[in-house]
Amino acid sequence: MSGVFAELELRIIRERVRSGMANAKAKGAKIGRPQATADDIPAVFLRHYPAYKKKQLNVSELARVCDLSRTTVYKYIDLLEE
Repeated sequence: MSGVFAELELRIIRERVRSGMANAKAKGAKIGRPQATADDIPAVFLRHYPAYKKKQLNVSELARVCDLSRTTVYKYIDLLEE
């Protein structure tokens, strides 16, 4: 019996969250994480990026030098090469 109440409560919470998000979106609020742009790329990455382009650094070395994750390095490379 408690499982039924738990499911009902979960359904109510989900509906409340969806309703709140729809209301915020209707008022013009942006929902979700902001998209990164080329202006958001740190200077340390831009300083070492030419060495990556000249094949003096690979992605792992570039990530280590810039103190970033490899995933973030790939994201910044994609932003610069668009």
